[in-house]
Amino acid sequence: MQITGNPLLPSDLRRVVDSSARFVGLLPWTYRGSGEFFSPGECLEGVILTESSGNAKARRYEAHQDRAGRRDQAADADTPENDNGDMEDDASFGLMQVMGFNARVLCGVPPGTPMDFGFLYLPLINISMGLRILLGELASVRAEVGAGKIDPGQDFERALCRYNGGPTGDDLTGGDFRLRAYVDRVARNAARARADKARLNWK
Repeated sequence: MQITGNPLLPSDLRRVVDSSARFVGLLPWTYRGSGEFFSPGECLEGVILTESSGNAKARRYEAHQDRAGRRDQAADADTPENDNGDMEDDASFGLMQVMGFNARVLCGVPPGTPMDFGFLYLPLINISMGLRILLGELASVRAEVGAGKIDPGQDFERALCRYNGGPTGDDLTGGDFRLRAYVDRVARNAARARADKARLNWK
């Protein structure tokens, strides 16, 4: 069979994505919106395509997070209301758009200490940190379900909302998650990943 068109992700990166999803025990996802079933690797690739379109050098300054006078301003080591490049706590970096602030916490670097976040452009490090954050959100959701604070079901979709929007990402608005549109985009990109793998006869 002749394969035409470029893959969504380079083969070596897709292997890292698939093996990382398996290694951390990410479970398959049945998407509520359509009933589609996605493998762990497809789920993770869906997040990556949604966050960065697969661009390991992607970077986004989150100006709304960097306003002077915010409660968390003292934790920043940079100038508020100014994009400080790869030293910017309030920017998202790499494949999974890991926030500098979150990377600081995961690395155990004290608040207010300057930090160069350029290492987040390295795919394996970025995926590892992004997965740590996503799995942390999933654990929080399951703990709240277990405590009876929220209804069971759609655990992964709730975790995706929180990955994108913090603890309030899965708050209900009009009977659905506040960030349902983000979940829908991840599902569409997971479906794209699955179709691309089928096209390439991916093993």
